[in-house]
Amino acid sequence: MSAGLLVAVLLASALLEGYGWAGGVGDGNLRLTVTVNGRADSDVRPPEVRVGTWVVKRYRLLNVSEADLHRVRVLDPGAPAGSVRCPAVLPAAEEAECTARFRAVAGRHVHPVRAEGDVPSLRTRLTATARAGYAGVAGALGLTEEVVVATPGTGGGGASATVTYTVTNRGNLPLHAVRVEDPGLALAPGAPDCGGGGGTVAVLAPDTSAFCRATVRLRPGTYRSTGRASGSDRATTLGAGGERVTAPVLTAGTSTVFVVREAPAAPAAGAGAVGASGAGAPAPEAPAAAAPGAGAPASGAPGAGAPAAPAPGASGTGAAPAPGAPGALADTGTGAGTGAGTGAGTGAGTGAAGRPVAPAAPGAGAAPGAVLPGAVPPGAVPPSSVSPGAVPPAPPPGLRRAAGLDDEGFLGRVRRRGREAAEFGVATMLLLLLIPAAVAAALLGSRRK
Repeated sequence: MSAGLLVAVLLASALLEGYGWAGGVGDGNLRLTVTVNGRADSDVRPPEVRVGTWVVKRYRLLNVSEADLHRVRVLDPGAPAGSVRCPAVLPAAEEAECTARFRAVAGRHVHPVRAEGDVPSLRTRLTATARAGYAGVAGALGLTEEVVVATPGTGGGGASATVTYTVTNRGNLPLHAVRVEDPGLALAPGAPDCGGGGGTVAVLAPDTSAFCRATVRLRPGTYRSTGRASGSDRATTLGAGGERVTAPVLTAGTSTVFVVREAPAAPAAGAGAVGASGAGAPAPEAPAAAAPGAGAPASGAPGAGAPAAPAPGASGTGAAPAPGAPGALADTGTGAGTGAGTGAGTGAGTGAAGRPVAPAAPGAGAAPGAVLPGAVPPGAVPPSSVSPGAVPPAPPPGLRRAAGLDDEGFLGRVRRRGREAAEFGVATMLLLLLIPAAVAAALLGSRRK
């Protein structure tokens, strides 16, 4: 009866679990190995995989127990969630493979990996661990540029433009032999100056930049600079199947549009220099004014412009010039006539009355009170006699009185004329009355005849 009871228990257990027999189950009965792109020692030497290419992880599971493993799974922090695929059941004393396939990202990604499988009949979970990963190679090159156009000089033509290229290592490995070119400006690779290395940056560390410059002479117009940079990190990587992949040439580009303007034309030869006020060259100075009372030489007279000294005794009331002094002046005023000409003796002077008088003919007396054509009005100052910026002299009292009479008005003139008539004198009034009477008598006498 004891044998029958044992058989019944075994059958009930099999029916309840729905699984096969379990035996020889314990720690170490599940084993795990991982390969990354064909490399099994990825825990020690993680393979270098180019960023953006495929990473293939293979997880090899070996069940050395006498029980089947159910709900088999692999937990890998280095693989995206849901990327690992495993069989549902791993039979006893057999092996299976789980796989993960995803794109590489930059940086080192080595993590512990855990594999699990359950034995439902024994309510036991078998586990195994391993360490694996890869190193993502992020080779990247950046380029920017700035253009500065110099101010054009005079004389026409174009101007020079200086282009500054900034190359940056945006990857995680050093870049070697970085060179810059610009097909838009006809600059060959290595033509821009990159400093100590000439036209090449020998080594550019990660997250650092270098500057290359080029200066070109361009004619007026619109231009487009098309900078190009190239270099290599010289890193050999592994492909998805474990094949070796050589390092590619890393490139970067940029573009800038700029304008070179026309230079201003050079000034014409012989043009006057522009002063501070913007005016041209100053006009030639006017000849100096003659001294007050000096005679003006007649136009065309030989030796004009060199006034002679006045004769002795010139001061007085219209004194005659000394014998043989041509061009002596006379005036009816009570002053000294001091003008004297040279050559033909036709100079003109100013008397004490303040009026310019005509020159006397050779050998004859001067006509009193004759005003020269184009002479300066009494009291006025010749324009050439006043220096620039100087204050002109005050007019004489006679000129100020005449200016006051111009502003007296109509009634003032009537009153002034009345006063002048009273002062004119009786004799003058009689003379003014007799002249019309004489004219009338003459007319009447002519009619009677």
